[in-house]
Amino acid sequence: MKKQCKKCNFEYEYEGFANLMVFCPCCDEFDYLSCEYGFGPVVPCRIYHGSKEVGMVSYKDSSQRGYRLESDVFDLHKELERSYLEALYEAKDMIAELINDVKRKEI
Repeated sequence: MKKQCKKCNFEYEYEGFANLMVFCPCCDEFDYLSCEYGFGPVVPCRIYHGSKEVGMVSYKDSSQRGYRLESDVFDLHKELERSYLEALYEAKDMIAELINDVKRKEI
């Protein structure tokens, strides 16, 4: 799928799924969230930095209660405190911070 960043207007591609969030690969800002909120489960939710998958929010176990953020890219494996849509926003904030940490180290 193609998308133009709302902040910097950079055009990029990403894979389309029912539940996903995308960070712009140019300005590194959170750009897009699509999920089945109100219609079904919001997980699994794939997290992209442009076309690169950098994480996923899923159920923490088979009971389908509670959520977990997994990111091999950032070596992050954490149970989330919030639930449903708020868990996705919690994960978004964590990934945004990690992307910014990497960006600061590159400067």
